[in-house]
Amino acid sequence: MIVLSKKQALTEFHRGSILAAAERLFAEKGTERTTMDDIARESEYSKATLYVYFQSKEEIVNAILLSSMVLLQKKIQEAIRGNANWFHAYDAICDAIIRFYGENPAAYEVAGSDGVVDLNSTKLDQGLKDILQVGDATNQLLADFLRRGAAEGVVRIELPPDETVLLFWATLSGMVQMADSKSHYLERSLKIDRDAFLRHGARMLLDAITKGRTVE
Repeated sequence: MIVLSKKQALTEFHRGSILAAAERLFAEKGTERTTMDDIARESEYSKATLYVYFQSKEEIVNAILLSSMVLLQKKIQEAIRGNANWFHAYDAICDAIIRFYGENPAAYEVAGSDGVVDLNSTKLDQGLKDILQVGDATNQLLADFLRRGAAEGVVRIELPPDETVLLFWATLSGMVQMADSKSHYLERSLKIDRDAFLRHGARMLLDAITKGRTVE
């Protein structure tokens, strides 16, 4: 167990308060429309104090992104480890992702915003390197899950795991965006709520991955 000094604990408290305020604003106003002045007012710190803990809004955005990615990775790991049956694990993974973005709207807003510093840049600070590391590890976790499914004879062996994982993220992210922006339409016209719509989409993805297979 790591024991923080009083100074370190105070720093973490102030950083956490600022990040919590930023998350509320990002979820409410969007990342692009939120300014450092807004975050200062919401967190009840002066703007000068904000810059003691974060050099820019981009640094705040990336801190929230990293924290959310670590938490989501943990949930995906738990879904895989908690289900010996491959199909049950797949459903648990999708449910974890759907619930996560429903409960953490700021995380989804941040992940899809232009406010995140370009990860393709040749000059990456430690925070961005950490984001890449966690993202790569999560993608590898899912790719290994697909390889396990192929070895068990339930996933189509011709699918390249790494590319399939990226397509999985792209498709599921698009479905989340659709469900969140069209929630009233889904409920009024289709008589289905956000989570049910997304679970239906996840099952369609499953059919593409396991075409011709029998769900157990």
